[in-house]
Amino acid sequence: MRTSLSCDACRRSKVKCVHSGDPPCRRCEKSGIADCALSRPRPARGSVDEGIGRRRLSRPSRTPLAARPSRKENAVAPGEPDRAEVEVDAHIERLPTNVVLKAVNVFINNFPELAILHLPTFMKEFQATRSAESKALLGAVLAVTKAQLAVLSASWADELLPRERYASYAREMLSRFILEPPKLQVVQTLLVITLHEWGSRDFHKAWVYCGIAIRIMQALHSLRVAPYPLDLTPERQDAVSLAIETRTYWACFVMDCMVNSGTYNPPMLPMSEMEKLRIARPLSAVEFAFGPDIPPEAVGEHSLAGRATGTLDVTQSFEILVGGFDIWTQVMTFIFNDGRRAPGMCAPQNCPWVPTSPWSQSRSQLEAWRAGQHRKLHFPNNTVAIHMTLGFGETFVYLNLLYYVSTLMLHREYFPFLPTLEMEPQGPVDHPRLEAPAPHGWWEESARQLFGAAENIARVLHEASECGVHLVTPFAGFCAFSAGYICLYVFRFPRMNLNRSPEAEACLQMCLRYLEEFRHVWPIADGWIKTIQQASLLYERAAKDRQRYRGRTRDDFDTLHQSIHEFRVVDRSGEHNREIDGAERAAASTPYTPSHRDTGTLLNQLLAEVSSNLDEQGAWSQWWPPLEQVDQSGSMIL
Repeated sequence: MRTSLSCDACRRSKVKCVHSGDPPCRRCEKSGIADCALSRPRPARGSVDEGIGRRRLSRPSRTPLAARPSRKENAVAPGEPDRAEVEVDAHIERLPTNVVLKAVNVFINNFPELAILHLPTFMKEFQATRSAESKALLGAVLAVTKAQLAVLSASWADELLPRERYASYAREMLSRFILEPPKLQVVQTLLVITLHEWGSRDFHKAWVYCGIAIRIMQALHSLRVAPYPLDLTPERQDAVSLAIETRTYWACFVMDCMVNSGTYNPPMLPMSEMEKLRIARPLSAVEFAFGPDIPPEAVGEHSLAGRATGTLDVTQSFEILVGGFDIWTQVMTFIFNDGRRAPGMCAPQNCPWVPTSPWSQSRSQLEAWRAGQHRKLHFPNNTVAIHMTLGFGETFVYLNLLYYVSTLMLHREYFPFLPTLEMEPQGPVDHPRLEAPAPHGWWEESARQLFGAAENIARVLHEASECGVHLVTPFAGFCAFSAGYICLYVFRFPRMNLNRSPEAEACLQMCLRYLEEFRHVWPIADGWIKTIQQASLLYERAAKDRQRYRGRTRDDFDTLHQSIHEFRVVDRSGEHNREIDGAERAAASTPYTPSHRDTGTLLNQLLAEVSSNLDEQGAWSQWWPPLEQVDQSGSMIL
């Protein structure tokens, strides 16, 4: 049955909540979400007053609102917390210290891009004052860690509330803080809630929250450097406090890189701005823990993106991460500015093998960044297990994901979107084509780099899972999606890597198993899985019915091609199928007959669950038959 009752998970994902009147609903039961609770939607604040105002236009009344007790009981005075917020606030006040410590420690370990919490400092303030800012920060931390704790089977987390209640609490508190005098904990809360909104597919909110965090951080910085600040300058900070502030500023940079990647939004805090402001370089783990012995040099004197002097070890991983995200932003900007299709990019001087070309410069910078890291940070020469024993397992995985996904994105730009079974490594086959021939062996080496990067992403995530290192951040999910797509590509067209990828199917399954776990933490995974499904449909049909797809290129599947690049995900299932159906109608009329090989059922089960979520949101059901009507015996993915 469908009523106004729904659970937080369905309401947040904007899908209908199908249930029998009692929890769990059908979606939560399928997904294994244990804390499903049905409730009626809470009216938006101000909706009662707006309704009254509309009635006054048609029938004026002098009766004051206070004289209407039934409405007064439901109304919330401006600035007054509502009941749900009060309940969460009291819950956070009562949380045992050991639960807070464990939850914050999980956050610190599992989100290397937000290594901004100094555990002793946070706990000291939280226990001493229980300030509104520290409670809001803890609420945001619990919002992003609650689902991960379920994956970790942490029994001590049983007393925690559903994640959306913490997120709503943090949002409400932030709405009061953002126009107050700047405070560092408000910036940190905004950054954490940015990550939550991004993983929950609310991309606009994530972008806005990140922008507010940057503005408040800039205001704090101006208080430090302005000779005559407009606001009263806070008391002088100690070395640890300054280290936390510096780390938080760089986290603003990282989140800006992440939120704007794969979009057409302009960066809000580019590296050039950090250099102009002479922000101190990111501190090492030891410096962050104890405070630097001497003031760190400014970033302008210690460039990060592939130009650092000396070799950086695992304790300097945050500095490595910052430099890597600077390069990642350049790579994604190149791709989303049309890549090789941009005006002049196919000219001889801009071909990727030319050292002065934009592609080659980005690639050289990426390799210099990699060379600046200690060799013990490189996978697969070093294992996740070794770094796990040192307490840096998640960080080790993250750094390698950043390198390999940047490599993958660069090389993928020039490979044919829809090759033939006989095709070997080569450049684009659709217009515009490169205007100069590649040096001998260049495409073969590019293929080795591309498909090797995808397999290394799959393997490092698989090894991490085997070791109990659960890195489940939105960025890691995007890496699994990108690698899964490339493994699917070379599995269907093995000659594109000269048959050097015999483990492509196994690596694809590794990525899919990771995404299966990931989607129980972050809803953003559903769209990625759907895109892989449709790419698989296209590639299987193209491989089995060559005549029907002869001459088809990236131009015929532009929307699907766009979707495989997107860090943020919009469900374009209907458009993808219109492209595939349109290509078939325009080609030979030979009917497509699926193969009948036996394959595993992992992805079929996974996609059935994902489809039940996404079908309720868009036009997918109008363009695609129900999964039970599709012959799945011949395809690994459909």
